[in-house]
Amino acid sequence: MTQLLKGFVLALLALFVCLLAFSAGFVVNQFYARQAPQSAAATGPAAPPEKFNLMWESWGLLKNEFYYDIPAKSVLVHGMIRGALAALNDPHTILVEPAPAQQEATSLQGNYGGIGAKVELRKGALVLLPFPEGPATAAGILPGDVIVKIDDQELTEQDTPDSVENKLRGDVGSTVKLTLHRIGATDLLDFTLTRAEINIPTVQYRMLDNTPFGYIQVTLESADTAKEFAAALAALKKNNPQGIVLDLRNNPGGLFPDPALEIVGQFLPNAPVVIEKYRDGTAKTYNARSDGQARDLPLVILVNGGTASAAEIIAGAFNDSGKTILIGEKTFGKGSVQGLYTLSDQSVLHLTTAKWETPSGKEIDGIGITPKIQIPLTPDDSTKGLDPQLERAVKYLETGQ
Repeated sequence: MTQLLKGFVLALLALFVCLLAFSAGFVVNQFYARQAPQSAAATGPAAPPEKFNLMWESWGLLKNEFYYDIPAKSVLVHGMIRGALAALNDPHTILVEPAPAQQEATSLQGNYGGIGAKVELRKGALVLLPFPEGPATAAGILPGDVIVKIDDQELTEQDTPDSVENKLRGDVGSTVKLTLHRIGATDLLDFTLTRAEINIPTVQYRMLDNTPFGYIQVTLESADTAKEFAAALAALKKNNPQGIVLDLRNNPGGLFPDPALEIVGQFLPNAPVVIEKYRDGTAKTYNARSDGQARDLPLVILVNGGTASAAEIIAGAFNDSGKTILIGEKTFGKGSVQGLYTLSDQSVLHLTTAKWETPSGKEIDGIGITPKIQIPLTPDDSTKGLDPQLERAVKYLETGQ
């Protein structure tokens, strides 16, 4: 019996890790817009069903018979919730605990209070990669500096890039002390940084070398993406581009609907973008909105297996319009909508509340969108700095085929 219980607890923990990793970065519908008006306790049933007695029986056995140390009650409760969600067989209906939920929220908002640096795990060490502008760069922190302590607290084996980034974030104007190891230096380095508002850029753009075409890459749909995209188009139009390559590769999605409707609307004003279907059989069609400043520019879309959710909505709308083509590899196939509900301990429940179809009624979920021109991008291409998908996009804009 004790071995069964031990296995049960470990399985729940493993399941949580897998689901959290799988769901990170994917779209949420109207970012917290569908949150419950009351707490979960207030809206729940007056009394639990009798079959919940099995849960209490299991809890009694675990508490009285389990050989190993029992985790904190919050860990067990979260485990019970995750176990119930797993029974739904929906990989996108998950529980996100408070710290990663807060980090998820700030990423989607597009800005946060921090030091202006990304944290990565390299050869077993957690290192800082400062942004070009921000407190970390201004203080003289260099890429690859290893984090030893934060506010005099040493990092542990349990720390991850996400957990460390969460520790580095805080209110704008507050301070954080870092102790770092720099390769080649004999002594540790101490920095006291004042947190500033850090904006997370989601749009990059440029004119492609030796071509008359502009290039825009969207890496995530955040609260600032539509504004960034409009600014990118305005800047490129000063160079009189003869076409645009829109790169949605490895874009996991983000906020919906505003960024998607605005981006599509720059090229296809008022065009249908996506159909949202609900469990009661009703549906809603979202139409593009924007000033259409690029409506006369030829457009090609780059996609791959990392193009998901809100990014797939954008790709699907353009694909169905018949006015542009997709180039690259089949998209991920994430076509369901998650409402986000904050629980009393600030963990967040992601619940699938609807599904998406492209404007012509094609399903996305579990299927993806296959580009008209399929071109792989191999690891060898990446190692050599080659991009045959982008090259094919340029050729299409040049020749129309």
